[in-house]
Amino acid sequence: MTEKLSLDKDLYPYQVEDYQKLSNIDNSYLILSEMGTGKTPIALALSRDYWTGPKTLVVCPKTLQLEWSKQIETWCGITPSIARRSSYRRLEPLFDDSNPFFITNYETFRKKEHLDILTTYPFQLVILDEGHVVRKSTAKMTRGLLEFFKERRLHSDLRAIVMTGSPIVNNPADLHTLLCIVDPDNYRLGTRMDFINQYCIYVRRRHGYKVVGARNLDQLKEKTEKYTIRRTRKEVLPFLPEKFYRKVSLLMEEEQRKVYDQMENDLMILLDDGTPLYSPSVLAELIRLRQINLDPGLLGVNCSSSKTTFLLDLLEGFGITRNGKGTGEGEKLVVFSCFKSYINRLSKQLDELEVKHVKITGEVNTTDRAKAIETFQTDSTVPVILGTIQSMGVGITLTAASNLVMMDRWWTPALNEQAIDRIYRIGQENAVQIIIPVNEKSVDSSLDRILSAKQKMMSAYLNEDVQSEVLNDLISSKKTINLGSVIESMEKEEVY
Repeated sequence: MTEKLSLDKDLYPYQVEDYQKLSNIDNSYLILSEMGTGKTPIALALSRDYWTGPKTLVVCPKTLQLEWSKQIETWCGITPSIARRSSYRRLEPLFDDSNPFFITNYETFRKKEHLDILTTYPFQLVILDEGHVVRKSTAKMTRGLLEFFKERRLHSDLRAIVMTGSPIVNNPADLHTLLCIVDPDNYRLGTRMDFINQYCIYVRRRHGYKVVGARNLDQLKEKTEKYTIRRTRKEVLPFLPEKFYRKVSLLMEEEQRKVYDQMENDLMILLDDGTPLYSPSVLAELIRLRQINLDPGLLGVNCSSSKTTFLLDLLEGFGITRNGKGTGEGEKLVVFSCFKSYINRLSKQLDELEVKHVKITGEVNTTDRAKAIETFQTDSTVPVILGTIQSMGVGITLTAASNLVMMDRWWTPALNEQAIDRIYRIGQENAVQIIIPVNEKSVDSSLDRILSAKQKMMSAYLNEDVQSEVLNDLISSKKTINLGSVIESMEKEEVY
């Protein structure tokens, strides 16, 4: 069950301060605080001022629609309407008047028929999450989004809250589109070249220009400071726990879900036939199920992966882009998986994106392993390290990063925590953020329940947070989750 939080009681003092700042003005605003500082509750607190009127529109990457729904339920106690996947019925839930929120993704703004509906609906507040997604002025969805704001503001006041931890992903030109949204009186697409001339260094090419540097950033900051909130994790460190977990709920794309459901059905048939839990065929099917849940490409299935898409979006959110360039603020990321094949697959994708990285799997020898660790720890142009829990999860220090992603997890909490402690060690100066992407209605849910029960048992053994119902919870979870007993048995097998 999702823990309920209160917008009145559970905000940190700096979040209350930011909310009060926003609630005392009617202008649009940029919230440029770093990931992990709690931008979402501030925006939701502001949205309460609009609950008695038309819906608040939340626009986010498609991988985060379900996560936003969970956050709204957690903080507001409201189940929002979410855009449908099918193109022609996408906006039907908008006309459900039972709640004050409608969630959609940026792709919605590509189609004129969607724009026609959205521009006539009387939104008063629009929350744009991961706003850096629309930094490309020539992209169809960027043009559509700007057209939406232009049309809506012709008929009524419309306020936008744009949130991103990385407003400048590549160069200052990335910020221009966001400024067109929050300050349309001073910034328009038609004046983009003037903006580039003032704040960018560029070279002309045969088919346009290439930005190679920045200038006058102090002047740009001064001009935009009046409608900008910026918090860093270092700044809010006294309020944050030393180590905090962020589980992100994801929805598989239709094709991935179809392949996954078929594989799960095959596994259930095996179990229904009376095949023992320790049977090689059952264990092999469960491994395949885990791989499809992670990325169908591991089994040669050519379809998208919700987790891989989320990770690549996350890299952008941290300002990690081509050629290892980041935000300039030292953001680095540690990525773990149980599967060597997945780490290798990710490595190839990052190579294609020209994102500098290193990796550690069982295939990496001792010398290269030490070199990879030193490179990640000391080279500011290498922002990502990939590795398996088995090979990178013990005996090393990765404190150059304070952010870690567990793409999938091992069968026991102790090994997962041991891997996490690669960044949570002496020398770590920041609050540590552990991000766990979880596919809805998948083996992830079963694993969550089993790991949680095992963690409670461990805590009880150590006389920490003793709860008399621990065993009952574990037994109950096995009865209510199809794969629970299978997952428990897997820790005894060396399958990776």
